Amino acid sequence: MIIRPAAHRDGIEIAHLVNSLSSVSSALFEAECYFYALLETDDHRVWVAEIDGAIVGWLHAFVALQIGVAPFVEIGGLVVKEDVRRAQVGSRLVREPAHGFYQAIGFQYLKQQHVFEFNL
Repeated sequence: MIIRPAAHRDGIEIAHLVNSLSSVSSALFEAECYFYALLETDDHRVWVAEIDGAIVGWLHAFVALQIGVAPFVEIGGLVVKEDVRRAQVGSRLVREPAHGFYQAIGFQYLKQQHVFEFNL
């Protein structure tokens, strides 16, 4: 599996994955246009997971700015093709690109932390 930044050539495959999420499918053209718009913005990034040359998942992350809160990176979307779920595609997309994205926007590595919560 290869994790890499998304490129314009990935638009149609990403749009197909978006439409696979719901029985109510949005227009492929619209999804593809939204993807291209994200590629043109400075505070948004999209990565794809590839297996044997086919895109099997994508992750969209962006810098969130809020009054009274330090800037942080938020996941805007994460989709994994149904037939490869449970193959660590999602967890690889979340882990691998995140560190580079934070560093690229000026964050410095301070510590590693794991926080677990279980709601009853």
